[in-house]
Order: sequence, then C-alpha cells, then structure tokens
Amino acid sequence: MEKQRLIKMGDLEQRFLLKALGKTQERTGMGQDLMDKIVHVQKKKLYLSDEEYEWTIQSLNNMRNDYLSEGRSCGGIDRVLLKLIKSKYRHVPVR
Repeated sequence: MEKQRLIKMGDLEQRFLLKALGKTQERTGMGQDLMDKIVHVQKKKLYLSDEEYEWTIQSLNNMRNDYLSEGRSCGGIDRVLLKLIKSKYRHVPVR
C-alpha cells in the first residue's frame, strides 16, 4: 500500500487542473502523464503522489498569479487550490 493524496474532483476542478497543467506544459514540456491521469480519472477520485501534488499546486499557483497580473478574478482557482491543500492522505494499492 502506498500513501497518496485523494482529491474528489468535479467538472470545475478538472477543467482548472487541465488548464493550469496545460500552461505549465507549454512552458516546460513536462506534465503530459499527469494530464492524462486527470482526464481518465475514475469515479471523480484523483490520487496524487507527492511529486504530482507539488507539480499541481505550483501549476495552479502560477495560473493564479497570471490571472492576478491581468486583473482577472481568480475565485475558482482559489477554491481548487484550497481543495488540493486540504486533501488528506489515503492508502492505495500500488498500480
């Protein structure tokens, strides 16, 4: 069993995560595996390793900073970011 973070996702969270990771992928060329994992998540429960969790938090924070510098509202991004930060560890079978 492995410890991973569990995030219960809705459509809003999924769209924001994909958009943030897409922008990060354009900048760095990395993150396609994580995007595929988010697209093909089952039962709207996303399990993230510590590395994926950090990558996701950084991507969302960069997207939030971009929105703030453009003078746009970032309330939805804040909700998703808070949901990620509050996520708990769960034991999941190694895949």
